[in-house]
Amino acid sequence: MARIKRYLLSLLIFGLTGAACVGQVPSVRARWIRLASDSVRVEYALPKVSAVRPVVIVLSDRYGLQDNVRATLRVLATLGFRAYALPLHSAPEQPFNVLPEAAIDSSDVPLVTALAVELINERGCDGRVMLLGFDVGANIAMEVIARFPFYKGAVLFYPTGGAAALRRLLDAQCRFLLNTAQFDPDCSLSDVNAMRELCMERGKRMHVFYYKEARRFFFNPQHPDHHKVNTNTAWNQINKFFRNQ
Repeated sequence: MARIKRYLLSLLIFGLTGAACVGQVPSVRARWIRLASDSVRVEYALPKVSAVRPVVIVLSDRYGLQDNVRATLRVLATLGFRAYALPLHSAPEQPFNVLPEAAIDSSDVPLVTALAVELINERGCDGRVMLLGFDVGANIAMEVIARFPFYKGAVLFYPTGGAAALRRLLDAQCRFLLNTAQFDPDCSLSDVNAMRELCMERGKRMHVFYYKEARRFFFNPQHPDHHKVNTNTAWNQINKFFRNQ
């Protein structure tokens, strides 16, 4: 928890908002949202200033919805977005001292989209919903934006599965930003370059940001491979991308 607090403080003071006090960070709350076939418990953070805002749904890495995800919600809300996260079947909570197998559960795709529909129609949403996905969460996001046309954008951090998984982006129905780490065999530079060539052949635009000296999970402050400088850079990329949608 102390590491998460230091992470938030460094972002607020040096990274994005100019805030100088952790007390200015929005709180994370939880509530149940009824969907067509079920109900889901979401965690969320809202901007301090009441206004109509876009929604960002955060899809966690394979370690699940833990404090790093809650920190992400707080920063997004500080930046002015209505930020939500839900537990994914693909990402049950697990300890950070092991590397769990990446297992994509297809039931997460309709779950995420059903939640998005509910959030779009809530008072306070300006009609825009976007996705921020990490690792297996990025894979779920890729499948979601390939199937459904109403998303306004997606920021994807190091999807798993290599070049074969990245091909799903050829069907993306919104703009996306793919973020890749230098030392990541599951989403390597060669995989990304192969995908870039396919996009060029099909006349599709691909936005990519590359992080030197970074490993997979570098964005997660609870993971041993967290990289503070690259995370600050990534936050600026996230903010810039979402504000231009």
